[in-house]
Amino acid sequence: MKHRDYRKMFLAAGMPEDQVDAVLDHFHADGGAADITSAAEYETAKSIYAVMDASVTSGDFHSPVARYLISLGVRIVAWEDQAA
Repeated sequence: MKHRDYRKMFLAAGMPEDQVDAVLDHFHADGGAADITSAAEYETAKSIYAVMDASVTSGDFHSPVARYLISLGVRIVAWEDQAA
């Protein structure tokens, strides 16, 4: 699938437009979400996760958006574990 098709998919799922290109660059390079390195990134990640999660069909584990959400959830949990 082409980058622009993923872009449309991520925007439709609620990804903020000003973050889509950076997120997709990392997604294509590493297959998931980037590490969370600050409290501000953590708060942003939680907000994005909540919005995008509401748009993913239950049981969808394979679409690019679902794969991104799964990896973002892992990054959020890793940040919370580190902060505890």
